[in-house]
Amino acid sequence: MRRVAFWLLVLCTAAATAGTVWFAYALRGDMVDNRTIRLFHAGNEAEMRDGADPRVAYARALFLAWRDRVAEAEVLAPMLGDAPPDLWSGFHLAIGNARMRAAFEFIETSRLEEAVPEVELAKRAYRDALRASPGNYDAKVNLDLASRLVRDMPREGQEGSEETDRQPRRVWTDLPGLPRGEP
Repeated sequence: MRRVAFWLLVLCTAAATAGTVWFAYALRGDMVDNRTIRLFHAGNEAEMRDGADPRVAYARALFLAWRDRVAEAEVLAPMLGDAPPDLWSGFHLAIGNARMRAAFEFIETSRLEEAVPEVELAKRAYRDALRASPGNYDAKVNLDLASRLVRDMPREGQEGSEETDRQPRRVWTDLPGLPRGEP
């Protein structure tokens, strides 16, 4: 009976030690993730660790999106994995906002042909944000603004028309407030 009690005590001690080591390892990982998130929010570059929390990838995506490094931010989407919907929605909102900032820069420099695809990509990102979290008010408002900037409706004579070869090419923009030709 004493031997069984002894081995039971050894087994419980080993399990408690293993649990403590695992908890310390997980706590250390959380501390590294929190430090990394703080660095991103402070505007500093930092390396993400393997197996980091999805919130670290979200913080890095925000960091990159604010610095107009949208392509790098979009690559982080798989790292969000099974993140909560509000994190996914915030991720897509940040991508959409970065795309809209780029579009406005193109508009200000009269490069309208380059602005339209950026607005379309921003609208797609806002729709993804709303798909992830339908109550995201910022995504709704920004989608509305982007939709007013570049319309989603097809233009007449653009699709399936046999006379498109004879019709003059439309060179005027869909951006409101910009000249469209003679009065």
